Amino acid sequence: MENSSVKVSDLSYSVNEKKILDNVSVEIKKGHLLGIVGPNGAGKTTLLKVICGILNSSCGAISVEGKNITSFKSKELFKKISYLSQNNNFNFPFKVSDIVLMGRYPYLSRLQNEGVEDFKIAIKALEMVDMQEFLDRNILTLSGGEQQRVSLARVIAQETDFLFLDEPLSNMDINHQLSIMNLLSSLSSNGKGLSVVLHDLRLAHRFCTKLLVLDKGKVVSFGDPKKVLNEDIISSVFKVKSRVSDNSLEFIQPG
Repeated sequence: MENSSVKVSDLSYSVNEKKILDNVSVEIKKGHLLGIVGPNGAGKTTLLKVICGILNSSCGAISVEGKNITSFKSKELFKKISYLSQNNNFNFPFKVSDIVLMGRYPYLSRLQNEGVEDFKIAIKALEMVDMQEFLDRNILTLSGGEQQRVSLARVIAQETDFLFLDEPLSNMDINHQLSIMNLLSSLSSNGKGLSVVLHDLRLAHRFCTKLLVLDKGKVVSFGDPKKVLNEDIISSVFKVKSRVSDNSLEFIQPG
């Protein structure tokens, strides 16, 4: 239903008259883990940034639970949707706990400090990404994958119904990639609506409940991963030959 989703209708975005997104429509529902896949330059990151209000679209409409996104005040919107960038860009030696507590910003009034409940939420979020032992560490001393898990904890601590995650698995080893995908799957099963940019088609095929395939800013296919990620689409969009079944996806060679 519209009142339990983020709805994107006929969205386009251009830079210097070049279309980066071309008439994109998609609905992100609570309880679903939407994977957004496509080759480099397909418009995946731009789509998330436009949905979250970081970039302004040239045409189209975005609604959050039936309300146009432009009618929200910023803090009101950030109680509904949260965004994880693919680049951490940590330039200052903040403690890990301080980074995660930034997710509580929408719930604090001007000049208000975080309270006991905010700290509890932050610690729980760190536990969910298995980073609780790093609570007092300087963020700049962590590896790229560890920093990404801290950033994800910040988004989780924001306690929004809809999470938009741009390459949340970047710099992680396969063990942590699987752990995080299981976590995201659990969040969606518990009623969150997640949109996740992924590069690993096998993880997208395995974990996502819906898939959006983008190429050159256009929607190639949207729907059930088992139907969307077929051998023809993988060959035409990703230029790779593959074998696909309901339970597995295997790459053979470049197409």
